[in-house]
Amino acid sequence: MRTEKVLRKSKVIPFLTSLQVDRQANFNSLIAKAKLLKLGGFEFIQWEEEIWEITGGRLLQQSGRNSLSVTMNFSYPPKLGGERIGGDWEQLVKALFLLRLHAKQQNLSNQRGFVTVAAYIAYFINQRNSSIFNITREDLDHACNEISKDYSESSAYNFHKLAAEFAGHLDANGLCKNFLNYKYSEQKRPESANAVGTKRLDDPNTLITKEKVLAPVVFQVLGQLYQNVPKDHKYRFYILLLTFFACTGRRFSELSLLPNQKIQIDKDSVSYLEYFPRKVSKGNTFTPKRKLYLPSQTLVILQEVIPEIQMLTAKCRDSALEMHKSQTVDVRFFKNYPEKLYKEDLKELDINPSILDSGSRLSKDGLVFPDHDKLTAAGHKPSHTICYTTHEGLQTYCKYNFNPNSLSPIHVDQSGKKYFLHDLMFLRYYMMSGGKREAHWLPVECTHSMLTTFLRYIDDLVEEYAGLEDMPEFTTHAFRHTLNTMLDEGGLSDLLQTEWFGRSDPNDTKAYQHTSPEKKALIIREKLKNGEASGMLAEQIFNLPIEIQDAVLAARVQAVHDVGTGLCTHNFSQLPCERHLQCSAECKDYVWVKDDKQRVNEQKRILAITVHAQETVRQQKQSKRIKKSLDWELHNEKKIIVLTKQLQDNGVVEFDPKAYLKEISNV
Repeated sequence: MRTEKVLRKSKVIPFLTSLQVDRQANFNSLIAKAKLLKLGGFEFIQWEEEIWEITGGRLLQQSGRNSLSVTMNFSYPPKLGGERIGGDWEQLVKALFLLRLHAKQQNLSNQRGFVTVAAYIAYFINQRNSSIFNITREDLDHACNEISKDYSESSAYNFHKLAAEFAGHLDANGLCKNFLNYKYSEQKRPESANAVGTKRLDDPNTLITKEKVLAPVVFQVLGQLYQNVPKDHKYRFYILLLTFFACTGRRFSELSLLPNQKIQIDKDSVSYLEYFPRKVSKGNTFTPKRKLYLPSQTLVILQEVIPEIQMLTAKCRDSALEMHKSQTVDVRFFKNYPEKLYKEDLKELDINPSILDSGSRLSKDGLVFPDHDKLTAAGHKPSHTICYTTHEGLQTYCKYNFNPNSLSPIHVDQSGKKYFLHDLMFLRYYMMSGGKREAHWLPVECTHSMLTTFLRYIDDLVEEYAGLEDMPEFTTHAFRHTLNTMLDEGGLSDLLQTEWFGRSDPNDTKAYQHTSPEKKALIIREKLKNGEASGMLAEQIFNLPIEIQDAVLAARVQAVHDVGTGLCTHNFSQLPCERHLQCSAECKDYVWVKDDKQRVNEQKRILAITVHAQETVRQQKQSKRIKKSLDWELHNEKKIIVLTKQLQDNGVVEFDPKAYLKEISNV
């Protein structure tokens, strides 16, 4: 009887819907696809292991370390117990880790952050005994809430973005019952700790709004260092590198990967350099090469800087090329020396002679030998036996800090072209003895730590060559924030800012615009005075005597707010909006900058909608609600007049609202 029950029970087949079957098939396909990837440095990885040791490839190269490997741990973070993730969740995390590594350029820290976020989501899904296929937005919210509690504001912000990316992978691969389309509702970019206090509106210091924007003195001092630091100075390389940052606003990772090249000119006679933007993904391809167009103000400087950089790195680049050919360090520098190399020989070769001492690593390796017949320079028998090493010993010494991974391609572009160490513009020799001596046989990439080390000594250079005792602290990324803010204040559209700085998301550009409200007010005041802005306020200012224009502007324009089609100068600290945000309906506080191309599409859209609404109103005039129809018709007419004037100021003279609506409806 018991046997029959067991047999019957074993024949029970769980019912699975077609959707569940599809999700399982999608999951299996995702795992299989990830396992097929052949990534550099993963040759010895065993899929089922909890800890992966990566021995090469882009992930190791971007770690900024001169190490032979890095590790990825597929376990819960310590805050959640630190146990192994395990099961289907671990399979999923491993697969997504490999696929995003294949498709994107994120560094080791970002990849580990992605695993951490996935582990948080897995932890709370498992808490309610559910599965990957049944993840909901509430589950993701729960994980993000806990992340906010466990991490700093800046770390949590980055993790929240990674949670949205994780959900995007689930959607793209059809793994969940419901389409998530997730973004954490409380995700907020951290505010700067040093906000602007109360300032006079005419205070020049309103230009400096946040600590991410460099003070003008930084650029002044850097210019003096560029002019005054001798070209054979040991730190000249870093002065040129900082000048490059100041002129281009690139990320450090982009300049460290910048190919060695001359300035090129396109068909429109515009100068540019080719570079690889980081943080930009193009599907499953490697980062594509893009053109960095050079502003005319910086072109003259870079035309001098680039040849000097190439001259300074020529010897290093030659060593890198030799290293690439020989697949080892460049040992050509001692080939013409005798087989036995003594301390005086090592001094000539600019190698620390202490490597021949009894306690040295070379001696412990049995590559230092006594010469009992060797006499002193004066021809006397020495009190201590003189030692020497051989070519083999010196080559062994030179290879102590050699990393074979440096022979691998640094980068592969979208065409499959490989870039090696000798292809880079910014090269350095490996530093030994605490940064006091160059290993002139071992070229390496210029790392962020090298530049950080240099910045510790920049005050001495500033005092000697610029006559300034104290220079404000700065980071290389601050040049990017500063240039972006300057271009924004100069009127460059957000779209072009996004394109020029190599960003993938236009919304990120806003985080690099640090113009203060006070500064925005000053800019609009000047444009109103100079006839570069329009609106009812502009007409009033035009008709005022010149001597009182400044006083009226100072009273009327104390704040500036972006309202899509134009700008609002209403002071909300005194009164709420009296027009219920109907800005373009002849509001006295509504102004717009002439030739503001970034607003053209929004102006067209609102005008087309208003014209369509006006036609509807006129059709309804035949109804019993004539009074309300007339009011609405008058309101629309005001908007049409203002928006048409805005388009004319932007060079759009002929505009067909009906054709425009038809066009966008077919997109």
